[in-house]
Amino acid sequence: MESTPWDPEGAAALLDAEGKLAGGATLGGLDAKAYYKQLVAARSLDLRLSRAGVPMWASAAGEEAPLVATARVADDEEWIFGGGRDVAIALTRGMPLPELVQRVMGREGNAQPGRVSSSARRLAAGTDALGMHLSLAAGHAHAEKLAGAGRATFALCGEGTSTSGAFTETLALMAACDLPLVLVVRSQLWPNGAPAEAGVLGDSVADRVRACGLWTRRVDGAEPVAVHNTIASAAERARSGRGPGVVDVVVTQLVHDPPAHRDPVERLRRFLDGRGEWSSTFQDVCEAELRTQLDHAFEVLDEHDALASQRPGGRP
Repeated sequence: MESTPWDPEGAAALLDAEGKLAGGATLGGLDAKAYYKQLVAARSLDLRLSRAGVPMWASAAGEEAPLVATARVADDEEWIFGGGRDVAIALTRGMPLPELVQRVMGREGNAQPGRVSSSARRLAAGTDALGMHLSLAAGHAHAEKLAGAGRATFALCGEGTSTSGAFTETLALMAACDLPLVLVVRSQLWPNGAPAEAGVLGDSVADRVRACGLWTRRVDGAEPVAVHNTIASAAERARSGRGPGVVDVVVTQLVHDPPAHRDPVERLRRFLDGRGEWSSTFQDVCEAELRTQLDHAFEVLDEHDALASQRPGGRP
């Protein structure tokens, strides 16, 4: 299948558009079926939250691979500093859906709607200032290095954040202090040219980071196997003291109605189908389980709101 304007240039991929492994490529020990189920769960959660009326909510459909992969790669004791739309990380880290939904909807503590944090699951709280969570991640990574813990720290952001001062300062700290920090950047693919308000100038994020002397890789976000294995490689480098890494993941939001092969869930489904590990029954069971769990989570939320409204001066 020939490449199209929807396919990013210079972005690594192990699965082609039909879901077949490139010659000589391997999964590298990845459990593709379990990974697929987590991607489907992330997509289902995103679609449900998109209909839930969360203030300022923006769908992350099509961007699941870097979110789920980061959560899978990070060890239980390693912290992840995510952004406001990165709730799939909490789901993949094992946060129960009723708790996650309450946090996203702003019913848990003093959390703002749309944000999820948990010290138990090593998920850092978000920040209001653009890119400030990257600086906090750099500080945490420095502490881990000084402690000799042998742990990596992870931070995620969008391409727009790469134009901020906080991003540039974080790169400088990563290089100067040789931090065990893995920075995962989601770059938008604009097949018809980026709009003027995108505000991104120059070459790709990977090219700009490479100019700073940092280890970086650019990978196709519609191909979840390459995304997972690249983030895993960056994490292993950080843990072993070989320095920080930046993974530039080129994602395609489904709101732009791209071709089917630009959907990471569909790309991995094709791979599993080709190996005889996917069936419509398997898909139906996965989706039914998720619907049941999501229905229960929102029923718990409704009960919480009903009880809150019965208290004097109470409100959800």
